[in-house]
Amino acid sequence: MTASSALSGEIDNPRPPLKTSPWRRWLMPLTLLAAAFAFQAVAGRNPQLVERYYCLKLFPAITQTLSLINCAVGFSIGEFLIYVLVGFSVFVLILQARAIYLRRRRAVSVLRTDLLVLLWASGFAIMLFLLLWGLNYQREPLEGKLGFAGRNATAEQLKIISETIVNKVNLNYRDSRVSEAGNGSPPVALSRAEVYQLIESAYQNESLLGGAAGGRYGPPKPVYFSGLLSRLGLAGFYLPFTGEPNFNAAQPDFDLPYSIAHEKAHQRGFAREDEANFLAFVVCINSAHPFVRYSGYLNGLRVIGPFAHSDPDFYENLYRRVGEGPRNDLQARAAFWARNQGPARAVAEKVNNSYLKANRIGSGTQSYGEDIRLIVGYYLRREKNSQN
Repeated sequence: MTASSALSGEIDNPRPPLKTSPWRRWLMPLTLLAAAFAFQAVAGRNPQLVERYYCLKLFPAITQTLSLINCAVGFSIGEFLIYVLVGFSVFVLILQARAIYLRRRRAVSVLRTDLLVLLWASGFAIMLFLLLWGLNYQREPLEGKLGFAGRNATAEQLKIISETIVNKVNLNYRDSRVSEAGNGSPPVALSRAEVYQLIESAYQNESLLGGAAGGRYGPPKPVYFSGLLSRLGLAGFYLPFTGEPNFNAAQPDFDLPYSIAHEKAHQRGFAREDEANFLAFVVCINSAHPFVRYSGYLNGLRVIGPFAHSDPDFYENLYRRVGEGPRNDLQARAAFWARNQGPARAVAEKVNNSYLKANRIGSGTQSYGEDIRLIVGYYLRREKNSQN
């Protein structure tokens, strides 16, 4: 057969198209997901490399680039994107439900397509999350870098630290309510912009942070629907995809500086909740303004909590030494969160617990309270330095 006749035969009798195996459609997204989890696992086994190459070199460039965008936008980009994503998802689900109802598509086909899209989206989102911020969970623990590891306080030292914090709570509460004019007039409340500036200035001057102290970082953003955050039991959140520290503007004013400082710690690459709590405490108590210092010390009162079981008499005596004003604030905080207790908060806590454990924080949401050992280590280090 000549070449022309062979070609003519192929035209007359075309070869059937090659069929793609159905499983191949699922291979790439599953491979991407597996690669993301493998990347995280490898990073978790090499915290020194993560610290040296990602946390100290790559991440500062990422977060400060995102901050250039955040500085130019007055609202929370992250909050806006969340609403857009939720709205788009609801719109797509309505269209799919309509198509199924009108028998234009089969339910099984729709579910299969949705699952495939979800796998692709999850793989890309997890990998992007790790590259933009999530690898900070795998960095070297702050406790070891600061030399706090292995420093065990005696019962007497713990009591002295607790008494110091209680005294500072009372002192800064009083100072924050005394007018700088000294003429008996009530003090002028700090504006949000002044609180932002005071916290950022304290970060810039905090020697514990080393190279993470300096740089240009975007401002914190109040969440427009802060009531929803209250229902979820959240004082704030950091969104890695936009690099924004977002805070719940509905919470009591005296907790705002501490909450903002906590989210600003995440912005600087300190992902673990105990470390963010500790840095918020340190930054606030070293602020130039007594109101910000008061917010830090008030949240540092959790240090006295263990005495409620180990030494109830000391705990009761110490709590009675807390001034009436700070006690009123503690009661106001408890009442605020009690009003927002409900099923949504329970679900949010479970989701947050799973999120933290997925990022290799074994204690999950309990890690929020693990800053006590860091605060104690901080005071032990200060005591040692003062003796040298």
